[in-house]
Amino acid sequence: LTERGLHAFAYGVDVAEEASVRQMVDAVAERWGTVHVLVNNAGVFDRKDVTIDKVDFVMMEQTFAVNTLGPLRVTQALLPNLRASKRRTIVSISSQLGSIEKSDGRWYAYRASKAALNQINKILSVELAPEGFTCVVLHPGWVRTELGGKGATYSPEESVAGLIAVIEKLGPTD
Repeated sequence: LTERGLHAFAYGVDVAEEASVRQMVDAVAERWGTVHVLVNNAGVFDRKDVTIDKVDFVMMEQTFAVNTLGPLRVTQALLPNLRASKRRTIVSISSQLGSIEKSDGRWYAYRASKAALNQINKILSVELAPEGFTCVVLHPGWVRTELGGKGATYSPEESVAGLIAVIEKLGPTD
């Protein structure tokens, strides 16, 4: 990233906890100040809820807290830092499993949480457009991570390279 003039700041944060998000905002302000591109990459995926009979509402609430409300909470908290930037880009990592059109059932919590994230992004994109923000959701592909599994198509490095290539080309019309 540095060869492209970019500096990434990864910070482990519990996006479901307000205090953890506040600590992250303080760390970002201390280290960088301005945030040019925010990449919300939070996700949990419990695969037990394959039928209506197996929906665990506590697990579903936690999934929404992390996958949907977490990125919204982080975006809201970092908005002053983003507003100080000329780039003003917010990227939230979604999933093709969040597609309503392509859904083939199963996994109530994860699918619904990512569909809700997509809607939140749309709302943000409309609200923040007059300020020159670019708000998008991106699907990273099926990635070999703890979440994606060993049989996934892409390595994390391949996925990140593809995401960076897309993010670098984004502008307010996206």
